[in-house]
Amino acid sequence: MQIPNLKTIIAVGLTAVGAAFTPNLRADVTVFIEGGSASQSILYDRATNFFAANGGSLTNVIGSGTNTVSRFQGTVGGALSGLSSVTFDINVANGAVAGLQALATQVTGPGDTNVLGVQVVPNLVDSAASPVGIGNIDSSHFAAPLPTFVVPLVYIKNVNSADTAAITNLTQRQAVSLETSTPLQAAYYGSTSTNKIYFVGRNTQAAVRTEIDLSIYNTAQIITYSNSAGQPVFDGSSDPGLPSGGAVTTTVAALTNSIGTIAVQNLKSSVTPLAYEGVPYSVTNVINGSYPLWGYENYYYIATGHNYTGEPSSGQLAVINAFYNLVTNATFQSINNPVFTNNFIPNASLKVKRTVDGGPITPLGSNFQ
Repeated sequence: MQIPNLKTIIAVGLTAVGAAFTPNLRADVTVFIEGGSASQSILYDRATNFFAANGGSLTNVIGSGTNTVSRFQGTVGGALSGLSSVTFDINVANGAVAGLQALATQVTGPGDTNVLGVQVVPNLVDSAASPVGIGNIDSSHFAAPLPTFVVPLVYIKNVNSADTAAITNLTQRQAVSLETSTPLQAAYYGSTSTNKIYFVGRNTQAAVRTEIDLSIYNTAQIITYSNSAGQPVFDGSSDPGLPSGGAVTTTVAALTNSIGTIAVQNLKSSVTPLAYEGVPYSVTNVINGSYPLWGYENYYYIATGHNYTGEPSSGQLAVINAFYNLVTNATFQSINNPVFTNNFIPNASLKVKRTVDGGPITPLGSNFQ
């Protein structure tokens, strides 16, 4: 993913959004957002706070909390006073990659559904995987991506597993072997156990899968497992891997001799992260460039003013603009915010950059200045 000067992107994107908004009198607006579960907490927190922040109130919520498909409805005022109500339909069950595919083709897949089970093409996609990094998505009609924050990724193990107790680090070769080989003995990863270690990964619709594979230089199909009563079950499906980070965490917690991949946001007390190439995950190690498993999160939508299919209405664009402002608000992304802190990293905090997903990490030049 190319990362041009982010201040320029933000300024141009928000100017276009603001200029395009001429609200219809007392219109009802629905914005369907698809994305990966890595940013679920951000999406739900900001959707919950959106209405009060824009002079209105949250009046109806369906499926909030741990649900992967939810709806938030309410009234608005202030700059959005031309809208009578706003509805956010949010789906983090189908994956960021699937969302980008639906946005590009304007054709729904079976998972592109709102909370009522109705198939809908997304208006906005929240993704840590870029169309360039994915390689099979025509993003020519997308507006310039709106940068939000950095999503750190980790390999995890069960905190109480004897088989993985001595495994504290993965090298790049070990990581590729873990994901693509038939299960190897724990001794290969530094344990004294002769039991096998099973990999628990995400499906190809997940940005976590895309970004991890690019970062460890894996181009092969993964060999991954799910769990049944503490026993590994081989995933022989056409798209092997679990549908969410939460499912990976739950599986690794139950399948004790396993290692999985998640975004840091999905860490729970039952699992603990492994170091990669001798460097443990920390916010500081991402910022200084020594920990390489992370990706830029961006918002994508169809460009306006060109009559492309899927172009958001003026009301939808105004809501997207206001929602983006809440997500990128400096106070919200401060170190004192429990929703954001340690789970995500502000772009402006980075001392390094990448020009492509999973690519070399270099000292910061003009970006984020």
